[in-house]
Amino acid sequence: MSMHNSETDFFGKQEGERILYVVTPHPLSLSFKLLKVYLVALAVFVVLAILGTQLVLLNLFLFSGIVIAIIIAVVGTKVVTDYQKRDMAYITDRRLMRFEPTTLFATNPRSLTWDEVVKVKTYPPNAIWKQLAIGNVVVHARTPARPNEHIPGEVDADDIELKVAIITKV
Repeated sequence: MSMHNSETDFFGKQEGERILYVVTPHPLSLSFKLLKVYLVALAVFVVLAILGTQLVLLNLFLFSGIVIAIIIAVVGTKVVTDYQKRDMAYITDRRLMRFEPTTLFATNPRSLTWDEVVKVKTYPPNAIWKQLAIGNVVVHARTPARPNEHIPGEVDADDIELKVAIITKV
């Protein structure tokens, strides 16, 4: 089975599960990421062009700067657009499902059922993003109960918190 997600279906969708909302990155995000790639390509070209003016072999540095900048721009565009297409989240009637690209070839699926959700927060980073209806969604999950038995030598968050409290009292 291929891992091609769409607006109406995703990898691992359960029988009878309804998709309520599909969350994808905003197109403005793609523009900013592509701008960064193109600025890096331009910087590489400028550095090699400046090096070319300082040395006798101007044509070699200028030509290699153009070729390297074009390669960076083409490969960067392909990678960024591929990541944008694979970065999707689904809100269904049963769970939250997120597909997060980690490398060029791997996408991590993460699932959280509504029983495990404690709180959902949505907020825009600033007033401009609020006007553009762009924001963040933060889902707080319930943590599993701590087991009664403690394994000697194992350090957990409560131990670290206790050690920090003891150190700060001194």
